[in-house]
Amino acid sequence: MSTPANWEQKRIGFVRDVTTSGLTVEIDPKVSKLILPLNGKSYPIGQIGTYVLVPVNKSVLLGMIAGFHKVGVHENGSIHSIYQMNVTLVGMVRNGMFERGVSTFPTADTPVYLLEDKDLSVAFSVYQRYGFSIGRLSLFENERAYLDPNRFFGKHLAVVGASGSGKSSTVASILQKVVGYPDTNVIILDIHNEYQSAFPENSQYLNLTELELPFWLMNFQELLELFIDDTDENAATQITVLKDLVYQAKRDQNPELKNVLTVDTPVYYNLTEVRTKIEALDSEAGGPFQGKFARFLVQLDTKLNDPRYDFLFRPRLYIHSSTIEELLGKMFGMSGKSKITIMDMSGVPFDIVNTIVSLVARLAFDFNFWNTNRREFPILLVFEEAHNYLSSSGDGTRAARRTIERIAKEGRKYGVSCMIVSQRPSDISETILSQCNNFVVLRLTNPVDQNYVRRLVADTFPGLENLLPSLRPGEALVVGDAVPMPLRVQVDMPEPEPTSADIKFFDKWKLRQAPTDVSDVVRRWWYQERA
Repeated sequence: MSTPANWEQKRIGFVRDVTTSGLTVEIDPKVSKLILPLNGKSYPIGQIGTYVLVPVNKSVLLGMIAGFHKVGVHENGSIHSIYQMNVTLVGMVRNGMFERGVSTFPTADTPVYLLEDKDLSVAFSVYQRYGFSIGRLSLFENERAYLDPNRFFGKHLAVVGASGSGKSSTVASILQKVVGYPDTNVIILDIHNEYQSAFPENSQYLNLTELELPFWLMNFQELLELFIDDTDENAATQITVLKDLVYQAKRDQNPELKNVLTVDTPVYYNLTEVRTKIEALDSEAGGPFQGKFARFLVQLDTKLNDPRYDFLFRPRLYIHSSTIEELLGKMFGMSGKSKITIMDMSGVPFDIVNTIVSLVARLAFDFNFWNTNRREFPILLVFEEAHNYLSSSGDGTRAARRTIERIAKEGRKYGVSCMIVSQRPSDISETILSQCNNFVVLRLTNPVDQNYVRRLVADTFPGLENLLPSLRPGEALVVGDAVPMPLRVQVDMPEPEPTSADIKFFDKWKLRQAPTDVSDVVRRWWYQERA
């Protein structure tokens, strides 16, 4: 960045007012067309999201334009118009290095200069050494947006945007940039089976309903959410008895571990035997538990007898405690060939999606909790459509919410990080989103979501959130610890792209397509066979 003495051609105005939240800058009357030609390029003056430079002592402050307006001024008995900008200070350049935050404020009448493309190199100099960029700066066509990938992936990340804003493409693009590294370890919980096409190499696709996630991997809280109805007057009794019987069943099946087992230890046990004992207690005439398990047994039998739940309650492969090693090795791509594991949850019954999300996430957390080599094995968990199971309210999402809240608060210490992806951030637990240090915010049109994101993100500057409804598909505001300043970025398109959830109705209606085979649809419906 050149010295202020060489900036006279870049001068656009002066500081009029100073507050702790920013500056009011008055545009020099000589700048009449609000366009400044510099070094062969024309720069707009006052465009929201662009930057200005303000020299203070031996430092130069970097400010972002958050508002621009025309003001009528009374002078010498007449009225004339001036232009003013609201500027939020984002950092300072001192001794040739960019620093976030501002320690010294300018005074009134301090000159203000336009920032041109080449000046950004100082702000990005520390970040360029990583060579990690997710796209180009929207308002600087020749400049890339560089990030600190350690902070980006290691401090929890949220990707939010309305339906059609490009969330899936953004997620795929970001992950494609790290999938080629030798020890990348990412698990995508893919609710709609969108990501398989985006990662043809260095990845593995696991259909959860075919993989098997045996019931004995669940902890006791997850079992309770599946089988216990809180509104049942006998719920407390059911919980106590179930806990004792599950604990005893685990001891019976794993005698070599009986002195260290807990009710949450992931070891095999016979659930059918547990059910038989509960039924005996329920039917014992005059017994203390007679009739107290009626609703519980209905809940249990409904799931045990439904073929949609076979992957959970009728495992064929994982029927011994020792098989957990094979399953975890598959989940985490221990063969060394798979860098991203895509867990297709599209076939999981909706009423247990929450429990399965909790189970998978907790297995990842517990694995690294007990992994002495955890610092060398960081795991990124990607939660697609997170508003469906991480809701801030609702009994049906407690297990997942409880697990992810724990990971959000403690996961980084154990090498487990989260990427929360959602079109309705206002529906997500604030405990989870408040732990995210980086946000990629795509177009948001819902005022409730806009306000929620603005309140959560401390680095969102006044006026910047007004851009959210007008962002283009794939364009995002990136804020947080991983970037030197809030950035408006056109995210690179992924190659290849994920499967779009959008169906082009009009285009399909115009063409004569092969007729739908109703009998085939019914057969698939009956036999639960997805295409």
